Amino acid sequence: VMRVLRLVTAILCPAFVLAAAFAPAAQAARPYKILWQHVGGKTALPPVVSPWGDIFLLGGNAVQRLDPNGRLLWSFNVSGGRPGRPLFFTDGSVFLPTDRALYEIKPYGRQGWSFGVLAGEQGKTAVPAAARGPGDLFYVLMGRSLYAVAPRQNMIWYVTEGDAALAVDADRHRVYLVHTARDAGSTLLALDARANVLWRMGFAELNRIYLNLSADGKVLYAVVVPGKTDERNRAAVYALDTATGTRLWRHSFPQQELSDAHLGPDGVLYLVAGKRYLYALDAATGEEKFSLPLLDLSGAAPAADRRGIVYVPGKERLYAVSSRTGRLLWEDRFDGGIPASPAIAHDGLTVYFVSGKGVLCALRAEEAP
Repeated sequence: VMRVLRLVTAILCPAFVLAAAFAPAAQAARPYKILWQHVGGKTALPPVVSPWGDIFLLGGNAVQRLDPNGRLLWSFNVSGGRPGRPLFFTDGSVFLPTDRALYEIKPYGRQGWSFGVLAGEQGKTAVPAAARGPGDLFYVLMGRSLYAVAPRQNMIWYVTEGDAALAVDADRHRVYLVHTARDAGSTLLALDARANVLWRMGFAELNRIYLNLSADGKVLYAVVVPGKTDERNRAAVYALDTATGTRLWRHSFPQQELSDAHLGPDGVLYLVAGKRYLYALDAATGEEKFSLPLLDLSGAAPAADRRGIVYVPGKERLYAVSSRTGRLLWEDRFDGGIPASPAIAHDGLTVYFVSGKGVLCALRAEEAP
């Protein structure tokens, strides 16, 4: 059953600084500047920066689009189903995956094409997800199935594996699917545009997995969190050759919880373990560059800017760490903490994050570390 999207409002107005709604603890001289703020509503999802530099805010059933100056361009309501990370078309359209459909939102907030599945689709998807990959198709997770869909056309094929689909990602040549089955473990598959299996890798049953591709598409990084950890099955990051599935390296952790990984502009993977430690791994070798204990992290992934500042979200505070030395540069309290991962703007300097009170903030550090 296709969900119906309803246009809530299309607002063109300047974003005002909302200091009263989102006020960091007072300081004599802050090492950063708040560029603008926008009250968008509470969300557990990170802001997404589009290829055009706009910011997409996903909260509840609403999707908001803001320009780089914090001006709200439009707001769109998804009638039923959770929204996932959007995909972007060169003509300015946005394609939004939900639990049961994929919707097109036109550049100015109008509804366009949509693709849905029958209500009888079984199983569940951990998070609504889609990726654009081989054959210039969309690969969409719905229920326990992966659907290959021609944009603005129809389904090409689908595959159903296991009891639940955990993750999907894609490059120009392959689509990567992770599914899990009770008492049978979890499997990472690489498929081509015709659904042929190119390679597969098995794991013990996973609680969570995050997939990230290198910029050149040659390496797939998988952050793996088993359902049960022991000496043989530990939370770990794998680096895999995308063409063959060959393991390039593996780095395991003593903690039982891992965040998603952020691949910084310096060729370093940053992630949070145990909601307390920031880890930095050399993306080429898996070698640990540093680990830094911090207090009461939210567990969301960090983000690194091009000057070497790593922003780490906490339950009450935002931490800024030097990527060069691994030392804490500064920290500050923000009302409601930072429950989701920050995002870096196209300038490589501005960081966007959403507070636990639902305020989107654009922040820029004053000086390089």
